[in-house]
Amino acid sequence: MTEGPVLSDDRHSEVDKPPPTPARRSGWTPWIRGVAVAVFDALVVFAVPQLVSNQSWTLLALMVGAAIAVNWAYLSPRTSASRWLTPGLILMVIFVAYPVIYTSYISLTNWRTGNILTKEQVINNLEAREIRGADGGVTLDLSIYRNPAGNLAFLVGGEGVDPYMGLARPATDDPLGDGAVDIGGVAIDPEAPPETIGDFELLQGLAVTAVASQLETLVVDLPDGSIATVETLQTARVSQAGQRFVYDPAADTITDNEAGRTCDAGQGNFFCNGVPEEEVARAAIIAADSVIECEGGMCNNVPLFAIDGSLPGWRTAVGFTNYETVFTNEAIRGPFLRVLAWNVVFAFGTVFLAFAMGLGLAIALKSDAMRGKALYRSIYILPYAIPAFLSIFVWRGLLNTEFGKVNGLLDTFGVPGVDWLGNTVWAMAAVLLVNLWLGFPYMFLISTGALTSIPEDLLEAARVDGAGAWGTFRRITLPLLLVSTAPLLIGAFAYNFNNVVLILLLTQGGPPLAGFDVPVGGTDILISFTFNLASGAGRGQQFALASAIVVIIFIVLAIVSASSFRLTKRLEEYYG
Repeated sequence: MTEGPVLSDDRHSEVDKPPPTPARRSGWTPWIRGVAVAVFDALVVFAVPQLVSNQSWTLLALMVGAAIAVNWAYLSPRTSASRWLTPGLILMVIFVAYPVIYTSYISLTNWRTGNILTKEQVINNLEAREIRGADGGVTLDLSIYRNPAGNLAFLVGGEGVDPYMGLARPATDDPLGDGAVDIGGVAIDPEAPPETIGDFELLQGLAVTAVASQLETLVVDLPDGSIATVETLQTARVSQAGQRFVYDPAADTITDNEAGRTCDAGQGNFFCNGVPEEEVARAAIIAADSVIECEGGMCNNVPLFAIDGSLPGWRTAVGFTNYETVFTNEAIRGPFLRVLAWNVVFAFGTVFLAFAMGLGLAIALKSDAMRGKALYRSIYILPYAIPAFLSIFVWRGLLNTEFGKVNGLLDTFGVPGVDWLGNTVWAMAAVLLVNLWLGFPYMFLISTGALTSIPEDLLEAARVDGAGAWGTFRRITLPLLLVSTAPLLIGAFAYNFNNVVLILLLTQGGPPLAGFDVPVGGTDILISFTFNLASGAGRGQQFALASAIVVIIFIVLAIVSASSFRLTKRLEEYYG
């Protein structure tokens, strides 16, 4: 049997030799990367206790997640490719995903004026309130003293009130058992108080100013059980002592010692029964969302804020109540649907008109017979080069009913002037006109670039086959143009759907429309309508309701964008 060739030892050593180990990277790059990651981790560790104390659990989770992602991407040798993506992903989560999620969360709550704090914060706020009896509001003369140990004492007195001096204490502390300071029965003239009483010395001038900020938090207990708080540096105000509200965690109720009633916890507030109707705010009784029941001069199910507007409620989850309000409450649904319809017309009309004008100018300048193309192109992009807010203000002056140049030009030709910003229809036309002026240069630029990408031989073949100018444009030029410009048109639609700057600077959403229970104007778009709804008409700041409308806007834009991109994909498949 013939044996095969025998490999030499050198050959064996070449075959069995393991692959060379990649050379280690040298230089400062690993050190710089390690230091940067360490600094980032230190910032996260520094922020964690503060976020925990503020109960900012969502931000805490985002920061911890970002720290894990950064350490995994930049310290692991197997994830070098992800180092370029990690910063962008983290910023996208923080500035895009988190705001969307947080806005959606707010829309599911009752977050508004009077319902901003947590329940724990509301209870602490209520229990810190003191009873204000019939004697409350009496003003006394005040003199401030200090002893060598640094303790402050207040000397108070006034007409018909015996002088009294007591040690000052923080308003949040319990009353002092024996805080009186012996004044020795000395007759005290408030106009000229004694410079010393015992070991206490009178503070005057700059000495009083030096402790002014401290005085705001101090009170003195009076012999009749009332307290005196500092009103000015020379006067004190007396109020009846005692805690007004006491919370019972076992029953989840709060007792109002001043009114002598107990209120049960409900959705975002404490609700009281047996409240005299004259104590309840009329606006709260007749409100569209009121739950107050009044009969025979007494009211039940009365929230604390309806008794006293300074008494807060707390934020809590209410599900889809805000969305139901938008679509079922006629006071909001009517103007909302009207604004939504105009918003769609405004965004679509702006994009269509600007694209049509920009494309028409681009086609005109593409003609070989056109002379002075460079000059025309420079003129057409001027509106794009001027800051938009300046152009809007200029147009607002031009469209002025009495002094505007546009009406002056119309008058020259014998045409009656137009109330551009005071009439709803003309205000809509003015908004579209100004936005056309601002938007057509951009469409002109992208159309000019897209036209150059269409093969000339394809257009020439269509002409040879007998297609006219309109047929060539409709069947070849426009479809191929839309393949490259459709994503930009979708972006322009989304931008103009929320183009609140134009609306606020040109018309302020006006002219106002009559017949609606909420503030709404003829040119309001959803963003400006939401702002007015959230903060106008004396309704307070309706953060949750505004967030619900913002989420609806997001859903509308998402649906429109998804449908448009699907149509674009079909165009690419057909004409690509």
